[in-house]
Amino acid sequence: MKSNDIFKSIARQNGVSEEEVKREIEKSIAEACKDPNAPINKIGKGKVPTPEEVMEHVLREVAKSKMS
Repeated sequence: MKSNDIFKSIARQNGVSEEEVKREIEKSIAEACKDPNAPINKIGKGKVPTPEEVMEHVLREVAKSKMS
């Protein structure tokens, strides 16, 4: 499953737009990034990871755990 499919699914389940889902995730990411030692700060290419970068990271970690 791709991150955009997940965002669309969450939006449908909650009766909101995909953009609203991403905005809410961005707020959570920004809050988590306030802690300079938080692992989320190691995800992505910029100072603050995008929702897509975080979701892709989560999907990779889940795939790794299933292989173990």
